[in-house]
Amino acid sequence: MKIAITGFSSGIGKALFDYFKKEGHTCIGFSRSNGYNIARVESRNKIIEQSKDCDIFVNNAYSNYDDSQLFMLQSIYKTWLGKDKIIINVSSRITDWPVDLKEAPAEYYKTKLKQDEFCVGKKSFPQILNLRAGMTDTPRVKDFSRNKMNADDIINVVQFALNSKLRISSITFGL
Repeated sequence: MKIAITGFSSGIGKALFDYFKKEGHTCIGFSRSNGYNIARVESRNKIIEQSKDCDIFVNNAYSNYDDSQLFMLQSIYKTWLGKDKIIINVSSRITDWPVDLKEAPAEYYKTKLKQDEFCVGKKSFPQILNLRAGMTDTPRVKDFSRNKMNADDIINVVQFALNSKLRISSITFGL
């Protein structure tokens, strides 16, 4: 399979990139480190163009500036509409609770909520797998002193969902 991953150079994106490569898949990665900033429309358009022939798109990169991750999700969904492909959207369990501004900025909460709402009820192809993970040990939350999942937990859930004969649309998990 050919897999595209945004935010592939650290955290969850890097863990998934490394996992898929180890499994023998062809992976292409997009991040600011290699010139792709999802906060820029031209970068998002290049990512979509270069991902057209992929089988799986991992929508992982988050931008603090706007709803760029949501825009990526909407764009790849529209581009792949009617095609037997899979979008893995990396969301968050933060939307299960009222936002606590000490834990996360309101913008993060709002954009993840919009992604969750977009994913609901999509019955046609492509399949969207919305990962609603709890706090995971990544550079984004390195300063939080809480129990955190590790990247292997994310990989195990993705592995389960992709290997299941069931069509899984959303998984909520965490510690």
